[in-house]
Amino acid sequence: MRNLLLSLMLLLPLATALSARADDEVKPAAAAKADEKPFTPPPGWRTKQRGQFTIYCRKQSEQGTRLPKEVCYDEEGIRAMLAAQLDDREKVDQLRRICSSPGACGSN
Repeated sequence: MRNLLLSLMLLLPLATALSARADDEVKPAAAAKADEKPFTPPPGWRTKQRGQFTIYCRKQSEQGTRLPKEVCYDEEGIRAMLAAQLDDREKVDQLRRICSSPGACGSN
């Protein structure tokens, strides 16, 4: 019984420290969301309202036709698309750095 009380006395400060740390982690995340400025779409994208939702649209030409097609995304979709474009650009740049000379890539 005595050992149980001692272990509880030792674990109580640890538990309070962990809960305080969890509270500290939540507060900066909430503050970061409050500090975020409103989303502005990239150039060429127009803002449209569809009911309660805000979407961003642009006209895009499809291969094989002369008629442009309108594509629309929400904020998360545009952010994902921009992140994918950035990843693709970084991969292409990395390949250019690796294969900048014929000797580096072999005689392809």
